[in-house]
Amino acid sequence: MRRQIQQLDGVRALAVLAVMGFHDLKVPAGFLGVDVFFVLSGLLITTILLGQFDRRGAIDLRAFYERRLRRLYPALLALLVLLSPIGSWLSVDGTWQKWWDAVVVSASYTANIAILVDGTQFLGALGPLWSVAVEMQFYLLWPPLIVFLLSRRLRPHVLLAITAALALICLALFWILPTGNDPGLAVSPSYFRPDTRFGELLAGCVLALALRGRTLPLRREVDVAVSIGAFAGIGLILYAATTVFREHGSVVPMPLIAIGTALVLARLVTSDKAILSRLLRLPPLPWIGRISYPMYLWQYPILDLTVHYHMTGAKQQWYFWTGTIVAGLISTYVIERRFWTPRPARLPANADADAGASAASPHAAGDPAAQADRAPA
Repeated sequence: MRRQIQQLDGVRALAVLAVMGFHDLKVPAGFLGVDVFFVLSGLLITTILLGQFDRRGAIDLRAFYERRLRRLYPALLALLVLLSPIGSWLSVDGTWQKWWDAVVVSASYTANIAILVDGTQFLGALGPLWSVAVEMQFYLLWPPLIVFLLSRRLRPHVLLAITAALALICLALFWILPTGNDPGLAVSPSYFRPDTRFGELLAGCVLALALRGRTLPLRREVDVAVSIGAFAGIGLILYAATTVFREHGSVVPMPLIAIGTALVLARLVTSDKAILSRLLRLPPLPWIGRISYPMYLWQYPILDLTVHYHMTGAKQQWYFWTGTIVAGLISTYVIERRFWTPRPARLPANADADAGASAASPHAAGDPAAQADRAPA
C-alpha cells in the first residue's frame, strides 16, 4: 500500500512540474498536467466512495464534504489572505477591483464560470484556480449521483457502462464544440467549461469502477492486458501532447490525454513491480507529489512576483522554483495538517454488519483511497 501511494504521488509530481514548466519555461503542452490531475482525482474520490459503500453499505455525504473542505479550503484561504495585502500587484490590470473580483470567485469555487461569463481571463495571479473550481463543482454533483445509482442496486457492469457513457459524452464535447481560440480567452471556451472537464474526472471514475472488487495479483491474462494498455496510454499521451497539440491546438488533445492517463493509472494501482511504478517512486518525485496541491496554488503568484521585481534568467527561475517548493512545504506542514482530522462518518447502525467483508481486503485492486485526502485540484 505504501508503495502504491508513492507512485501515485509520483504522478502528481510530474503533473505539477509540467504545469510549472509551462508557465515559467513555456514548455509546450505542459498545461496538460491539469488533465492528469483531473483523471487521478476522479479515480481516488470514486475509490473512496465505493470503498465506504462496499464496507459499510452506505455513504456519508456530509462527512465526505467536510473532509474535502478540510483538505482543500485551508490552503486556498491562506493563499488568498496572505496575498491580499499586495493584491493590486497581482491583479490582471493592477487595480484592487479586479483583485477582489478574483478573490471572490476563487473563494466561492466559481472561477471558471466567471471567466466564461466575463469572456476574459481576469484572475491575474489567481488564474490557475479555475481548475480548483471545476473539481469542487464535480464534487457537488458526482457523489450524490453515485449514491443514487448505488442505491438502485445496479449490476456493476451497468454502473460502469453508465459512467463510461457519461465520460465519453463529456469528452466528446472537446471535439464537438468550437476548438478555435476565443479572442478574449486566448483559448477555446471549452477549456474552462465544467461539462467538458467533467469528462476527464469521469475517466478516473470509470477506472475506479472497473477495478472495483478485483483482487491482486491480477490473473495473468488481465495483467498482460493492463500492461499493454499502459504502454498504449503512454504513447497516446505523447502523441496528443506533441502532434495533436501542434496541429490542432490546446483542447483537441484533452480527451486523448484523459484516456491515456486512465490506462497508465490502471497499471500503477495494480502493480508495484511494474517498471513505471518503480520509476515514479524514485526520489524526489513522491516527496514533491505530497506537496503538489499547495505548489499548484502558489506557483503562479510567485511567478508574477518575480516579474513584478523585474527578475530574469537564472535568478528568476531560482526564486520561482525554490519559492514554490518552500511555499508548498509551509502550506502543507504548517497550515493544512492542522485540519486533516475529520469526524467519523455517520452511517446506519447496521451498515457494517451488512457490508461484504471482501471489500475491506487490503489487497483489493484500486485501493489507493487513502490517497484522496492529498488529491490536488
